[in-house]
Order: sequence, then C-alpha cells, then structure tokens
Amino acid sequence: MIVRALYGLKSSGARWRDHFAAILRENGFKSSLADPDVWMVRKAKKPCVFLYWEYLLAYVDDILILSHAPHAVIDSLSQRVIFKAGSVEVPMSYLGA
Repeated sequence: MIVRALYGLKSSGARWRDHFAAILRENGFKSSLADPDVWMVRKAKKPCVFLYWEYLLAYVDDILILSHAPHAVIDSLSQRVIFKAGSVEVPMSYLGA
C-alpha cells in the first residue's frame, strides 16, 4: 500500500527555481528587490503610447505574466522551457486567489 508518493527530492523545487531564474536572467528579466519571484521584464509601450513595466510572477511552476502582449514573453520562454499542452491560457486565478 502506498501511503505517500514522493515526486522528487526535498530540494527539487529550489533547484527548479534556480534553473528557471537563470533562464529568466538570460532573457533580460530582472528580479525585484522586494520579492525575488517578481520579475520585471522590460519597459513596454501600449499602442496608445502609455509606458509601463511588464512583470512576470513565478511561484514554483505557476507563472503569471502582466503585459498587453504576454505571448511575446511566452514565445521567448518556450525556446528553453516546455509548457504542458493546454496550460497557457488567460488566468482565472493565481495561487487560488
């Protein structure tokens, strides 16, 4: 009888975060000083000339991209990371909120 299934080592989540952080840095993302899992992508401009920062929020394997063109960010990440089929969609919630 299986009482508990282990999906990896205790440090697997931390190793994934280090790996993903390295990928984000290579793509020009900068980690926030207040929260290392909030990444500033770049200054962006909406078609109406409104300037803003694009953000990426990462929590283990959940990613939320705040941008008017998030598919550009996803396309650059998908060259290094494989996304599960059907998992890239408009968010209905993030971390249960």
